[in-house]
Amino acid sequence: MADEEVVKQQRSGRGIDHARTAEIEDHLQPPPPVSPKRTGSMLEHVTCVVCGDLGGTNSRLELFRIDDPARASELDLAKVGRETPFFKNTYKNDKVDGDFTTLLHQFLKDCRLTHLELVAGCLAVAGPVSNDRVHFTNLSWIVDSRQLEQEFLMPHGSMRLINDFVANGYGVVTLADHEYDDISPRGKVDATRGAPVACVGAGTGLGETFATCVPGTEPVSGVLRYDAWPSEGGHVGFAPRDPIQRELLEHLHDKFGGRVSTERVVSGKGIVNVYEFLASKFPEDVDPIIDKRIRTETEGAAIVSRSAYDNKLCERAMEIVLDAYGAELGNAAIKWLPFGGLYVAGGIAGKNLERIRAEGSAFYKAYLDRGRVKTVLDRIPLRLVTVDDLGLRGAHYVAITILIEFAKNKKPALRLETSSPDDYPEPDDSDWEAKNDASDAKIQQSLEPARIDGSSSLETALLGVARAMVFCSVGISLTALFCTALLTRRSI
Repeated sequence: MADEEVVKQQRSGRGIDHARTAEIEDHLQPPPPVSPKRTGSMLEHVTCVVCGDLGGTNSRLELFRIDDPARASELDLAKVGRETPFFKNTYKNDKVDGDFTTLLHQFLKDCRLTHLELVAGCLAVAGPVSNDRVHFTNLSWIVDSRQLEQEFLMPHGSMRLINDFVANGYGVVTLADHEYDDISPRGKVDATRGAPVACVGAGTGLGETFATCVPGTEPVSGVLRYDAWPSEGGHVGFAPRDPIQRELLEHLHDKFGGRVSTERVVSGKGIVNVYEFLASKFPEDVDPIIDKRIRTETEGAAIVSRSAYDNKLCERAMEIVLDAYGAELGNAAIKWLPFGGLYVAGGIAGKNLERIRAEGSAFYKAYLDRGRVKTVLDRIPLRLVTVDDLGLRGAHYVAITILIEFAKNKKPALRLETSSPDDYPEPDDSDWEAKNDASDAKIQQSLEPARIDGSSSLETALLGVARAMVFCSVGISLTALFCTALLTRRSI
């Protein structure tokens, strides 16, 4: 019976093989934790990576088991998106009594395992990341990778924070064929293996990212590895394409007091902005009931989208937004030349797919309007993402790449004692301390290259031979000098 199955039976209380359980516990049982502070959630010897997608409202966390971190390779990247999480949960951020560290402790407690060790992790966060640190202004959370490594006894450098849309860039390279729809305007386009990929997604805001293949990965494992790069492409200036959009630009310029970004139009808030402009321009077409709901409810964009089938202003608003969306996707296509695939994420495209694919749609017209370089788009696959876990996939992907780098650099993904003695009391069990030190020394010795220090019989023998050769050479030299002197004396 597999160890995991016994653990499951322990947790369920059914069909326990006590002898087998004791055997596994003898094998897996870790020493007492370094700090009593961590006894509630720091668990060891079932090695896992932790992945998270932290938004303004919810935090989604997952654990994936890693059998041997030291053997991580690009082959493990091929499992991302196919592998079932060892454990996962979603939390409402406003229900957390504390900061993210508190939440992660709770997550590990909820896992209900008593022998778990975090060897790497990555968190996709809705905010700007600087030096692996992010501040959630709406939550008063400060998430710092180095502090998390210390708190959860992780190796230094094993936790990373990435922007949530950069995580989408990693996530799209894990997609299987059935996890996206090909919406290329002139029929299906095959991706070029190893070429850049890009992702543009309109939802609450407008995010953009692109990913490039890491050189030299395919010959080693046959699996391509990608790096995704941050971008603020959603904040490029909005470029109107017709007279009504020029009026919209002037309206938004006055409303926001200056420069207007594409995100002011192509996003959930952008949909409401466009509707309000049209309502001010065409007051005779305003439906008072719908208008009030759009302006007062938090889901105003969804109301515009749903009402577009029977409300003239809402229909026109969605047409303008999808036109601008297609134009920005066309810009991304010729900027990054993503012959590996241009992926469309976010809720707006998925909820308006019928309008996008309609014959003569404003979306396709704007996308294809690339002037002299329009033929380039014939080689770029345009794909609509149909899964909702890109951020978590991206975080999982990055966590695996951390282990790959550790393995390549021969850096052990073992528990590091990074906490300060002043922060956490020493364990009372001095006997365990001696055993733990001896165990750590043994592990370290196994990781270091062999040294010739005369401690082994072979090394001692070799040193003896070396000494004998030195003595022989000295003896021969002295004999030669004696003979030379003797011959000189006789000749005299």
